[in-house]
Amino acid sequence: MIGWLHGTVRLRDPLSGTVVIDAGGVGYQLLVSWQTFTEVPEVGQTGTLWVHTHAREDVLSLYGFATPQEKQMYQLLTSVPQVGPKNAIAVLGGFPLLELIDAIANAEHLTLERIPGVGRRTAERIILDLREKVERLRPAPDAATASPASARRGAAPAEAVLLDDARAVLVNLGWKLKPAETALARAMEENGEAPELDALVRRALAILMER
Repeated sequence: MIGWLHGTVRLRDPLSGTVVIDAGGVGYQLLVSWQTFTEVPEVGQTGTLWVHTHAREDVLSLYGFATPQEKQMYQLLTSVPQVGPKNAIAVLGGFPLLELIDAIANAEHLTLERIPGVGRRTAERIILDLREKVERLRPAPDAATASPASARRGAAPAEAVLLDDARAVLVNLGWKLKPAETALARAMEENGEAPELDALVRRALAILMER
């Protein structure tokens, strides 16, 4: 079983949420949440991901996580009935980990329902099953954090291309086109200048999740 991977990033696809890491000459393809995706270095740089292997008779998939806590949260989520791997990745992608922990611990089912693909019954079941388990996943106050994604990026693409890419990412994550476009417009206005793709999508997600 693969516990974690460290190697050169060969692919970083925001539309599919896919990352390929070359470790020892082998390219490992991993599905990641959007929160983890923003922490993955650019192609050609070195990165590390914690890994969960999902195996069935007809498929073998690898899921990657920026921190051990996110991996543990994924495993907790997939222990909930009717929450499969893709649902768990969607939930993880909706919020930074601490905000997700707070939402579950405080029984904020309406907050969880804002995540595409999570209905009331699923949100309530996640809270029922995990409310007392998530507190142990809070990172220590002095835990090291990854460098902001913006520090690793080069020049931002043209604004039109940037918006097209960001819109495609949000739609791929399950958001309807009109709300996605509204959130992107607000995110661009608040920023004052064209941000990078990761930062723009992250801010748009935060707007979409607002109460």
